[in-house]
Amino acid sequence: MSGHAQYLLVMAACVAVTVPLELIGARVYRRPRRWLRALLPVLIVFLIWDAIAIAAGVWSYNPAYVTGWRLPFAIPVEELVFFVVVPTCGLLTYEAVTLILGRFKS
Repeated sequence: MSGHAQYLLVMAACVAVTVPLELIGARVYRRPRRWLRALLPVLIVFLIWDAIAIAAGVWSYNPAYVTGWRLPFAIPVEELVFFVVVPTCGLLTYEAVTLILGRFKS
């Protein structure tokens, strides 16, 4: 896999792998307020962290693997996608495992 869409393709694969967890009852997407309450602190803290690291020259992104679309403070749009996708996949996994383990306890 190569090209400017590589980062986004990896994020799409993460979503594709975990979407079935919603279908078995994880209920992350069906509770958008709860999902946003879990997601917003992650977004805020890590986007600020990235902005500071990029401005300080400590952190950068290989232009060969990102689209070149930038948010304010030179943050690649892929980074925003990462901070939405990865915690969401984690929540889906956690909720699915909790649901499955709960079925075994009954």
